[in-house]
Amino acid sequence: MFPFTRLHRLKVQLSISLLIIGIGIGWLFATQFQTKPSRALNPVAPYLSLTQSQATLTRDQEDTKKKIKKLREEITDRQDELKSQQKTDKQLLEQIGLLKEQVGLTEIKGAGLVITLADSSKEAANIDSIVHAADMRDVVNVLWLSGAQTITINEQRLVYSTSIDSIINTILVNNTKITNPFVIRAIGETKKMKLALKTHSALSDIRRRVSEQGLVFHFEESRDITVAEFASSINLIYANTE
Repeated sequence: MFPFTRLHRLKVQLSISLLIIGIGIGWLFATQFQTKPSRALNPVAPYLSLTQSQATLTRDQEDTKKKIKKLREEITDRQDELKSQQKTDKQLLEQIGLLKEQVGLTEIKGAGLVITLADSSKEAANIDSIVHAADMRDVVNVLWLSGAQTITINEQRLVYSTSIDSIINTILVNNTKITNPFVIRAIGETKKMKLALKTHSALSDIRRRVSEQGLVFHFEESRDITVAEFASSINLIYANTE
């Protein structure tokens, strides 16, 4: 009887041990699944947030464009009234016209360059084969430094408050979405701008990607460039009325 009793006792002890281990493992799994993660597990949330932000910007932009159009009409009406009264100093009118031109409220025509930036036609796109907002900022800065008087990107006129940004794969100029290919028109010192685009060190990375990845970057002279008036919002951060 003793061997049987001892064997029986071992079996009972083994069963109890297995039961305790099983309960412990079950508790660990339950605790793991009940614990709240410290980080968000939804990778779509940031994308949706950015998409909603872009939609809000688009709506605000349309409202602002309507306000700008109305203000521009009021300015024109006031100018016409001043002219009709024949009491306005000619020099003052010329100053008003110059200021309007400087802030982009008038159409400008002249000679300059037409620059095209576009994604590579290669099937497998990569970070070096597509155009980035930073590429356009580099090109625009080189143009300003080399004598450009006025610049547009896909018909968006650049002024002192212009921003060239990106949200995900969307490029925004003046908070307006623009798409590939990107056409930059610059009125100014044609020869100087052309030489700068060919040699300036700030564009060396673009020229490398043209050679290695097929990025599109070319420019040509034009004697008849028309730059439309600025049609987006102007943000005034500081103003002094004294």
